[in-house]
Formats: sequence, structure tokens, C-alpha cells
Amino acid sequence: MINKLNKKNLRKQIAEKRKLLSRQAILEKSNKIANRLLKFDKYQQSKKIMLYIATKTEVQTQNIIESAQKEYKNIYIPIIFPKKHALKPSLVKDFEKELALGDLGVYQPREEFYRIVSPDELDLVIIPGVAFNKRGDRLGRGGGYYDRFLKQLRKQVPIVALAFEVQIVEDIPLEESDMPVDFIITEQRIIETSILNK
Repeated sequence: MINKLNKKNLRKQIAEKRKLLSRQAILEKSNKIANRLLKFDKYQQSKKIMLYIATKTEVQTQNIIESAQKEYKNIYIPIIFPKKHALKPSLVKDFEKELALGDLGVYQPREEFYRIVSPDELDLVIIPGVAFNKRGDRLGRGGGYYDRFLKQLRKQVPIVALAFEVQIVEDIPLEESDMPVDFIITEQRIIETSILNK
């Protein structure tokens, strides 16, 4: 119970910090993060990438999507199934036509454009989050969708989080089901969490 309360407080603190970022600041920082990702060897070596569609206060992913398409990479967008408490990756070919606002206020593929694949097919998974620490611990929105999904990945698939520096904190209150990330890319650096965990 303590962890759940602490998580709620931390979500609120980080949400308030992100609200202080202007639209211009979000776009500028997101561009820096996107540039770091696009030069990152794990990204360059990947052909099948799961990537989220950002909300207004998250690290924006539009530039990443456009670059990936130019390089003929396949982009899979997560679909949330609230009744099943599940998240599934679906290939998107036309981002203008195939997306709609889902139940949780996040854009995802419309049902007629579902092209769901097994997590085994992915080379790289790029995820958002509310807060992270340098060890790669992640605080999500509270639904547990990503935690359940990340457990299904092959061990060699890198999990990369995109975050603003204001989202990096000293400690994250953890529960047993919480899954860490391998790398965190911010506007200032790439944190390789596995090095810090040794």
C-alpha cells in the first residue's frame, strides 16, 4: 500500500514538472532526444520497432516515425486492450489514416487496421513513462500494461525509454511486477542502466 501511495505522489510531482515545460521546450527537447536515438546503434541495427504515439507532455515521436519510414523500418504501435489488461504491438503503414484516439486517451491503430504481431518479432521496443531512475526502474501511468508486455519479449530485445531530464529521479517505489528498461535517452545523455546494475 505504501508503494502505491508513493507512486501516486511521484506521478503527481512529475506531472507538475512536465506541465511547466512550454510547448516549444517540449519540441526542442524531443528533437534532441530523437537525434540521439536515431544515431544510437541499437536503433540503427533494428528493422522492427515498437514505438508509442506521444501525448502532448511526453517526448514527441513524430520525427522518429518519419525517419524510420524513410529507412524502411517497420513501426509497431501498441494497442491497449483494457478488458484483457493487455498491450499488443500492431504494424502501422499509414499514420494519417490508421490511428484513432483509444480508450485511455492515447492514439493507437483503429480496429480495421490491426496487424498484430507476436512480441518475438520485435527487434527494439521504445517506451514512455512517468519517471525513471538511473538503474532503469520505471514508473508508468499505473495500468501495468507495459510491465506485463515487457515480460513477453525475448531477452536480447533492447528496451529503450525516452524521457526528459525532469523525469529522472533518485528512487522509484517498486513492486514485484515492475519491469526495468535497458537504456534511457534524455535531451542530455544516454543512460545505460545495465552498467549501473553490475
